[in-house]
Amino acid sequence: MSKMFITVFFGIMLVTVSLICIAETAPEIIWQKILGGSSDDYAFSIQQTPDGGYIVAGYTESNDGDVKGNHENGDFWIVKLDKDGNIEWQKTLGGSNWDWAFSVQQTPDGGYIVAGFTWSNDGDVSGNHGSLDAWIVKLDKDGNIEWQKTLGGSGNDWATSVQQTTDGGYIVAGGTYSTDGVIRGNHGSLDAWVVKLDGNGNMQWQKALGGSGSDSAWSVQQTTDGGYIVAGFTKSNDGDVTGNHGSADFWVVKLGWQ
Repeated sequence: MSKMFITVFFGIMLVTVSLICIAETAPEIIWQKILGGSSDDYAFSIQQTPDGGYIVAGYTESNDGDVKGNHENGDFWIVKLDKDGNIEWQKTLGGSNWDWAFSVQQTPDGGYIVAGFTWSNDGDVSGNHGSLDAWIVKLDKDGNIEWQKTLGGSGNDWATSVQQTTDGGYIVAGGTYSTDGVIRGNHGSLDAWVVKLDGNGNMQWQKALGGSGSDSAWSVQQTTDGGYIVAGFTKSNDGDVTGNHGSADFWVVKLGWQ
């Protein structure tokens, strides 16, 4: 029996056993749920809640099926599920224009913080600065609005990530095209945008990050030292950005405590 035959034979056996092990250890579907109505509905964020259920956030164009109360075009859609995926409650939030939710987290008081964008300035939305604004909404445990804040300027601005911070406030990340309104320090195009809010949604500070190309943040987390870690993409190689490999790169930024 040749050495090559033995090598090939045992190589095939090893791959076969590995595939069997992978097949045996792959999880089975416990349940799946389709949520929505007759138009387009998208989920972008989900978190398990302490009661064993789930909070889901996204966007809906429907006003039938599982969806109730759509304000006209597209709304934030927040859905609370039980542990088996059954709807406990649902809320459509927004106004007569487009409103999309990208991030939801349960807060220690049992409520929820939601981040996305709004193009509305009516219905549940007030204070829009023009065009798209980042929209931050605090809900109680039943999904009722406690407060809402529109953040931005005359350009397009949005939020894609939100987290409650140890001081009871919130850290928000997204993108901005604005150079006015509440935005300071835009580098000339699309910038990553990080905003710190207090517990009532009032802005404590904001920071535009990037260079002369397009840059945006998709995720933010508070770190154990009290600072923040931000992840997104950059097409710049100037301003705050160094070492770009060409075109769009991952961009990870560590911010200090402020």
